[in-house]
Amino acid sequence: MRKTAGQYLLGLRPYRNIFLQRYLAVLLLISFLPLAVGCNYYRLKENQTNSNDKLTQLPNHKRFILHQGENSWELKNISLGEKNMTGDLQAVPADLLHFVDDKAGSPHRYLKEEKGTALNIVHLYVYEFAQENNKRAIIPLTAIKRLEITEKDTGATVATHVLTGIGILGAAFALLVIIVLLFKSSCPFVYVYNGKSYEFMGEAYGGAIFSPLERDDYMPLRNWQASSGKVQIKLANELKERQYTNLAELQVVQHPAGVPVLLDQQGRPHTLQQVNAPIKAIASDGVDYTGSLASQDSSAWVFNSTKQNINQVNLQFRRPANSQTGKLVLHAQNSLWLDYLFGEFTKQFGSIYNRWAESQKGVPAAELNQWQQDQGIPLLVEIQTTRGWQVVEWIPPVGPLAARDLVVPLNLAQVKGEVVNVRLSCGFMFWEVDRAGLDFTPDLPVQVENSKAQSAFEKSGLNSSHLIAATDEKYLEQFRVGDAITLTFLLPDKKPEQEQTLFFHTRGYYEHIREYKGLPNLVKLREFEKPGRFMQFSRERYEQLARENNYYNLITAHASAR
Repeated sequence: MRKTAGQYLLGLRPYRNIFLQRYLAVLLLISFLPLAVGCNYYRLKENQTNSNDKLTQLPNHKRFILHQGENSWELKNISLGEKNMTGDLQAVPADLLHFVDDKAGSPHRYLKEEKGTALNIVHLYVYEFAQENNKRAIIPLTAIKRLEITEKDTGATVATHVLTGIGILGAAFALLVIIVLLFKSSCPFVYVYNGKSYEFMGEAYGGAIFSPLERDDYMPLRNWQASSGKVQIKLANELKERQYTNLAELQVVQHPAGVPVLLDQQGRPHTLQQVNAPIKAIASDGVDYTGSLASQDSSAWVFNSTKQNINQVNLQFRRPANSQTGKLVLHAQNSLWLDYLFGEFTKQFGSIYNRWAESQKGVPAAELNQWQQDQGIPLLVEIQTTRGWQVVEWIPPVGPLAARDLVVPLNLAQVKGEVVNVRLSCGFMFWEVDRAGLDFTPDLPVQVENSKAQSAFEKSGLNSSHLIAATDEKYLEQFRVGDAITLTFLLPDKKPEQEQTLFFHTRGYYEHIREYKGLPNLVKLREFEKPGRFMQFSRERYEQLARENNYYNLITAHASAR
């Protein structure tokens, strides 16, 4: 029997789409987006706004603190235009001075009685700006280096850098990120207590939409702080979805001091003693990204060749003599573009979305995973051997709001010569890779200890630790936006001359809650049965937006020049 499109489409998820309920507003603003070539910071030459610049008022309940170097101001009456953000400069009032003292990237501390103020503060860090009449600030979007907000309930600081390696969509994505973050009311849901507040870490078991795709996830935890030998993690549902967590435990890796360690997709530890940058990194359109991928610096390869549906980058590493194994190390995340694209795709279901979604619970996981792979959604890792290119790993989605450190072990037994060739592939603009390296050193002995949650308190005060203690038929169910649970783990004693690195091991799946209206576009949905159709849809939508903004000729000319 021929399978329907619905039987294959389950694999798509909005990658922890915290913005879905806001996309109608975002789509209205997308018509303002300038698809600029390049992402270099620039200085305004004139102290006046462009009269043709379309402006959008930002939420008036937010309070903005503008930071430039050591100086700070409160920014009032803010508007957002095609190229600039503008606002009235005022001295920071007394009730905000406490928050100005915090450094960029650090959690913004607040007392209990200050919580109402803190949750509405936006910290805007810029390289430079111009002034009009010594009062009105004119801030180029490309001069914004960081934006921070404090999250409801958790007190976590969520920060974003304007992407500097996004290519010809740089200014557009800077604007999209700003709009989405300022209008949003929630965010993804794994946080760790850093001694001052709960800090956002990332998104668990991405891509596991519905029960057949339940999977394990191993998230590295940074900046954690133990108190009395205990670590606290918060797991929250901040989305319009039903979340089912089967297992949530802490994996503590004891390893030699000064030697980083990562867990691979199967939870196996790998020590990293010498991560070598690629000697060459060439994208599928011929552009050299060697410098961009050599270090973690927010200069990323974003798989955005406009000529191809599937995008690739070929990495070459110099191989030490007699090495038979290697460890590929990546710093990567999904793109905001993929969030937007998924929203456009799911609209095609109209009023039948939830009925279709319910039917997907009976589709085998193998078929759903195969559809994802055929559409270029996971990040494909391949290695060139004497038998040609061999698949090593399909890395599942990790979400668009926090990059993840990843490690993929490589068997070099069938690789000949002094150079190791590794290829990364995915659909058009589905992933961003900030760093790629290869470690040829053997793994050092380490000890991995599992720590079960001593307690798992929900908002109601109920201790649900028994629901996430093991992989079984019992699940922690979080069905409403705002559902949160605080997990407390006891750390084992640290051994002499050893360090402890923590990983949050979860297993689970989730189901989206959507309220689409109208008739389904069955003709268009049927097209997505074909391998590669979602990748093609991505490029088509990108070019459509460019044409609508009268920048198509600019984009094609830029692509040809590359």
